[in-house]
Amino acid sequence: MTDTKEKVAKADLISIFATALVTFAGILSETSMNVTFSNLMKVFGVGLGTIQWITTGYLLAVAITITLGATLAHNWTERRILFTALAIFSLGNGIAMIAPDFFFLMLGRVLQGGATGIAIPLMFNLIVERVPRQQIGFYMGLTGLVISLAPALGPTYGGIMIGLFDWHRIFSFIMPIPLISFALGFHFLKNSAGKSRRPFDFPSFIFLTLALTFSLISISSLETGRIDWLFTLLFLVTFSLFIWRSLTIKNPFLDIRILAKPTILLGIIPFFIYQFSNLSSNFIIPNYLTLVQGETTARAGFALLPGTMIGAFLAPFLGKLYDSKGPKLSLFGGNAIFFLAVSIFAFFTKDLTLPLIIGVYILFTMGRNMAFNNTMALSISQIDRDQAADATALFQMAQTFAGALGTAIAAVLVKQAPDKASGVHQVFLLLFILVLFIFFLFYRLFATIKSKKGNFD
Repeated sequence: MTDTKEKVAKADLISIFATALVTFAGILSETSMNVTFSNLMKVFGVGLGTIQWITTGYLLAVAITITLGATLAHNWTERRILFTALAIFSLGNGIAMIAPDFFFLMLGRVLQGGATGIAIPLMFNLIVERVPRQQIGFYMGLTGLVISLAPALGPTYGGIMIGLFDWHRIFSFIMPIPLISFALGFHFLKNSAGKSRRPFDFPSFIFLTLALTFSLISISSLETGRIDWLFTLLFLVTFSLFIWRSLTIKNPFLDIRILAKPTILLGIIPFFIYQFSNLSSNFIIPNYLTLVQGETTARAGFALLPGTMIGAFLAPFLGKLYDSKGPKLSLFGGNAIFFLAVSIFAFFTKDLTLPLIIGVYILFTMGRNMAFNNTMALSISQIDRDQAADATALFQMAQTFAGALGTAIAAVLVKQAPDKASGVHQVFLLLFILVLFIFFLFYRLFATIKSKKGNFD
C-alpha cells in the first residue's frame, strides 16, 4: 500500500516536472517529424531510408548521451545537468528552426537528441532518490503522463504544421518549452548533498558510442538488399572492446555488471521490446496510412492521437495500481492487452482502416503503458539505491536505442518488401513474436524475485 504519511516535497515535484519538459519537447519534435517524411522526401530529394535518419539520428544521439547519466549523477549537480541540457537543446532547436538544408536539420536534431539524453536520467534519478519507494509507481506514471503527451500530440501537431505552415515552424512553436523548464528549474531545483565522485572513463564512452553508431548504420544498410559486413564487424569489435574495458577497470563510466543481476536483465529486455514496438509502430502507422491508404498527413497523424492521449492520462492511475495491487497485475495484464492489439495489427493488416487503427491503437497504448514504466520500477526496486543511477542509465539507453532500432528495422522491412502493405505486415509479425516472448520473461522475473524473498505477490 502507498504510504500516505510520506509526502514528496512540492519543490521536488516541480523539479521532476521541469526535467520531464525537456524530454517532452524532444519527443514532440521527434514524433511530429514522422508524418512529414513524405513531404520532406520531395523537399530534399532523398528516399525514405535517408529521411528516416531524422528520427533514427535523433534517437541515436539520445542513446549515446544517456549513457553518461550515471557518471553525471555522481560528478555534476542536478542544476548543472538540467541547465546544460537546456542550453544544448535550445541551440539544436534553433538550428533546426532555420535549417536551410538536410545537413543542418540533422545537426539540429542530433543536438536536440544529445540534450534529451542528458535530461532523461536526471528525471528518473530525481524520482528514485527523492520519492518514497511505496509511491514510485505513481510518480513514474506522473512523468509518463507528461512524456506520453508528446507522442500523443506529435503526429497531429506535425500534420497541422506541415499542412498550414512551412516545416520549420514545427521547431518554432517548441522553443517556449525549454524556456519554461529553465524558469521552473531555476526556482525550484535544489542540489543533493554528499555526492561521491566517479572518474570518467573516456575510452569506454568512445567504444560504446562507436558500437551504437555502427550497429544502426549496419542495420540501415540492409535497405540495399545486402549486409554491410564492414560496419557489422566494426560494431562487433567496438562493442566487445566496451564490454571488455567495462568489466576490467575499477570505475567504469557505466557499470554494466549490474546486468548480471537477473532481476535487472529480465526487466530490461521486455522494457527494450516495448519501446522497439512502440517506435516502430509510430513510424509505420502514419506512413502506412499516407503511402498505402492515401490518407492526408493530418488524418494519418490523428490516427495515433486518441490512443496516446488515453494512455497518457491513464499513466498515473496505472502507476498507482502498481503501488496498491503489486506488479503482477500491471505487468501480465498490461502485456496481455498489448499482445491482443499487436495480434490484430499482425493478422488483419490488409483490413486495417483508419477507424480500426484508431481503436486498436488505444488498446496498444493502454497495454504498453500499463507494463512499461512499471517494469523498470520493479527491477530497480530490487537493487540498492547506490546502483540506481547505473540501472536507470541502462534502462533509458535501452529504451532510446530500441526506438532507433525499431524505426530503422521498420524502414528496412518496408523497403525490402514487394510492396509497402506487405512490409507493414512483416513489421507487425515481428512485433507479435517479440511481445509473446515477454510473457516468458515476466514469468522468469517473478520466479527470480520469489526465490530471493521466499514470497512475492
